[in-house]
Amino acid sequence: MKENQASFTAIGAAYLRAYHAIHSTDKIFDDFLAYDLIPEENRALIEQHLIEHYLSEESNNSKHATLLSDQITTSMHFTKAINIVISRARYTEDTLEEAVRQGVKQYVILGAGMDIFAFRRPEMLEKLEVFEVGSPSHTKI
Repeated sequence: MKENQASFTAIGAAYLRAYHAIHSTDKIFDDFLAYDLIPEENRALIEQHLIEHYLSEESNNSKHATLLSDQITTSMHFTKAINIVISRARYTEDTLEEAVRQGVKQYVILGAGMDIFAFRRPEMLEKLEVFEVGSPSHTKI
């Protein structure tokens, strides 16, 4: 990872959260800022990677123009990746809410990457001291 740049893993996870927020009709997790965090050139690289690696040859060579989002949605691998990332995020925050009800006062996000918990859940900042730990620096909100 280059200094002062997000890792590919962080950007990829943010892309999956953003895709879910934009394209899912029944959202289980709404990371409404993730798309804006990803530099345009990174989004283009991710989408090109998806076309090359996740979509079938038939989809890539189709003469019928379809939206990239429609093509990606049909990819089983991409759908599984979204489900894993979104389910994990939702489970974590549901568990955190229960922990706060039981008296937890601190939340440490290890490998925070491009997490936007503090922006998405400002009401939780009144109840919690949040630490986002990523590489190479540590940040206290």
